[in-house]
Amino acid sequence: MTIRTSVSLPVVHPFVGIDLRTALAERASYWGDSTFLVWEPPEGERSTWTYSAFAAEVDQVAAGLQARGVRSGDPVVLMLDNCPAFLLCWFACARLGAVAVDLNSRYVTDEIRHALSITGVVGVVTHAGLLPALEPLRDLVSWVVTTDEGAGTCPDLLGDPNELGDRPADPGAALCVQFTSGTTSRPKAVLFTHANALWAAKVGATHAGYTSDDVTLVTAPLFHTAALSWMTLATFWVGGTVVLVPKYSASRFWDVSRRNHCTNAFALGIVLQTLGAKPVPEHDYRFWVFGLEMPALEDHFGVRMFCAWGMTEMVTNVIVNDRTFRSADGAIGRLAPEYQARVTRPDGSDASPGEDGELRVRGVRGLSVFAEYLLDDTATAAAFDDGGYFLTGDLVTVLPGGDVRFAGRGKDMLKVGGENVAAGEIERVLVEVPGVTQAAVVGRPDPILDEVPVAFLTITAGADEQTTRADALAQCRTRLADFKVPREVHVLEEIPTVTMGKIAKGQLGDLARELALS
Repeated sequence: MTIRTSVSLPVVHPFVGIDLRTALAERASYWGDSTFLVWEPPEGERSTWTYSAFAAEVDQVAAGLQARGVRSGDPVVLMLDNCPAFLLCWFACARLGAVAVDLNSRYVTDEIRHALSITGVVGVVTHAGLLPALEPLRDLVSWVVTTDEGAGTCPDLLGDPNELGDRPADPGAALCVQFTSGTTSRPKAVLFTHANALWAAKVGATHAGYTSDDVTLVTAPLFHTAALSWMTLATFWVGGTVVLVPKYSASRFWDVSRRNHCTNAFALGIVLQTLGAKPVPEHDYRFWVFGLEMPALEDHFGVRMFCAWGMTEMVTNVIVNDRTFRSADGAIGRLAPEYQARVTRPDGSDASPGEDGELRVRGVRGLSVFAEYLLDDTATAAAFDDGGYFLTGDLVTVLPGGDVRFAGRGKDMLKVGGENVAAGEIERVLVEVPGVTQAAVVGRPDPILDEVPVAFLTITAGADEQTTRADALAQCRTRLADFKVPREVHVLEEIPTVTMGKIAKGQLGDLARELALS
C-alpha cells in the first residue's frame, strides 16, 4: 500500500519549498557541531549526536531502508520505546518520502493487526522483546529489523548514503501516521504531512519560547504527539538539544536532568506525583510543560509551568498560557493566535463566558491541523462541522477574563497515565466474552495514573460470575495494551441507564469509586 494524502496545501504557506528533509539539512549546516541528541539509557553508555552526525546517520539509515525496497509513500512501522533508532528511522523515512507508522510499543497482536489493516506495511523496526506480538503477523511484513538494545540504534539498517537519490521538497507529502483513541471501538490513523511537522516545530517553539540554548528532557513516548511534536520537533527547530530516556523514571529524573543541564521537560501527572514527596535539588529548569496553572507546584519545584492543551489531530498546542504572566489558577491559558476556535452548546450555538461548552478548533488541514483519518473519509468528514471547525469533544469554560479552563471530556474517554483510552474500545472486547450480555467501562481516580478503567458487566442466566470475570480479564489482556485492561470487573444484575437507554456512566463512576474504598 502506498500512502498519499488527499488534501492540498494553499498555494502560499509558511513552508513553501521546505520539508523535513531540507529542514534537517539546514540545521546540520547551521548548527552542525551543536549537540542535537543525547541518549541516556539506564544501562550502557551515554551517547551523543551533533546535528551533522545525526543528519549523516539519517542518510545511512535511509540508504538501508532503500536497499530493503522502501520507496516514496511506503509505510514503515516503528514499534519502539524511546531510543535513538526511533528518531533516526523517523527522519530517514522523511528523507526517502516514505511514511513512518508510529505504533504504541505496548500494543498487543490484535491492536497491531488493526493498525496494519489501515496503513499496510513494508517493514517493521522494533525491539527484540516486542517480537512475540509481531510473530503471528509475519506473513503481512516483508522484513523486520531489531535495535541494538544497549546503543538504541539499528546497525542492521545502515547503508551507503551515496546510493541515495535526490527529490524535490514536498511539504504536502504524507509524513507519518499516529494512532489515537476516539469514541469508536477502534483507534483511528491520524495522517500528518511534512508541513504538519514543520508547523508543530515552528509554532510549538514560538509558544514555549525555545532557543538554541534549551535542553529538552523527553520522557514521554515518542509515538505520542506531545513528545514528538511539542518537545522534540520544537527543540529541533531552534537548534536545541534533546535528551532522550527510554521512559520516565523517578529514580533517574534528577540525575539525568542535572547531568545534562536540562531546561525543560513534560510534566505528566505521574511525574509530579512521584517527585512531589522527594527533595528538589538545585537544577537548571526554566519551565515544564503541564496542563494547567498551579502556583503551588511552581513554588515546590522552583520551575514555571508552561500550560498547554492540544490533541493529536491539532498537531501542536492550541491553547497556551503566557510564559511571563499567569493565567487564572486552574486555567490552561488562552487560544493561540495561529488558530480559530468556538465554544458551543449541544445545539451548536456559542456558549457564554462562564458556561461549559465543546471546544471546536479551525485551522488548515495538512498544515495546522491533521490531513485526514487514513482510509476513513466518513470519520474525517464527521470530525468537522459545516464551518470547518474540528469537533474536539473536550469541554472547556471561557472565564470572564478570557482564560480557558478545561471542564472535562465530552467524548467517552479515559486518561490512563497520560494515555488516551476509549471506553468503547474496551467494551468491544468485553461483549465478545462468552456469557457477557452487556459491558460498560468507566474511569476511577488513581493516585499514580490519574485514572484507571473499571468494567461493569451483565451476564447470561446460569453463567458463573467468577469464571466470567476471569475470562473477561484474560480476553482484555490478550487483545488490549496493558494500560487499557480494566483494573476491576464487577457483575451487576442490570446496567443503570438514563433517558433513551443511554448508560448512566456518571452513576457507574460513583459506584466504581465506592467499590474501590470498600
